[in-house]
Amino acid sequence: MANTNLTPEEIADLRARRKKLFNAYTSGTSSISHNGKTVTFRSLSDIKEAINAIDAELGEKKTRIIKTVSRRGLS
Repeated sequence: MANTNLTPEEIADLRARRKKLFNAYTSGTSSISHNGKTVTFRSLSDIKEAINAIDAELGEKKTRIIKTVSRRGLS
C-alpha cells in the first residue's frame, strides 16, 4: 500500500536507496552506504525484502505473468 503522505524529497530518497539496494543485489554485494551510513545485510534475501518494502512504500506493484502450455496425446 502506497504512502500518500510522502514529499517529493522523500520519494527521491527512497528511489535512490532502492537503486543502491538493487545494484547490491545484482552484484552480490552484502553492504551499501547511503547518507553516510553503511548497512551490511546477512543475505541476498534480506536485500530483496528491503527492496520489496521500498516498492510497497512507493506503491509500485509487481506484475506476474504465468503462461501454461499443454498438449494432449503424443505427437
